[in-house]
Amino acid sequence: MTKPQKLTEAEKKKHFELMDPVKVFLRDLSGDIKQELNSLIWMLETDGFLEYPYGEKISGDDALFAIRVIQTGNIRVFYVYGLHDIVYGIHGYVKKTEKIPKKELKQARTVLNLLIEGGLI
Repeated sequence: MTKPQKLTEAEKKKHFELMDPVKVFLRDLSGDIKQELNSLIWMLETDGFLEYPYGEKISGDDALFAIRVIQTGNIRVFYVYGLHDIVYGIHGYVKKTEKIPKKELKQARTVLNLLIEGGLI
């Protein structure tokens, strides 16, 4: 993983916005986890996408992707691509099982539907 650099908005391919529930989720996590997540967000904004193992497409869903924080913790942050090159971080959780818990997917899809209804995606 490369070290984040300060880019101007014009140099970024995407702009990442964390939704409030994700900010609340991240508040109590360690600084190392937050630093790794910020590095992955930087990669996503710079390249416009994340490749495995840093990101993954959620199978069975056309719109959901996940950032995979794996070096400093086992955290996932679901994200979706919106209009005007905005990427929304919509739901985060601590991964404890091999499969994504249905409760976590349901929460992410609920937020996704709200973004669609609001005309942001």
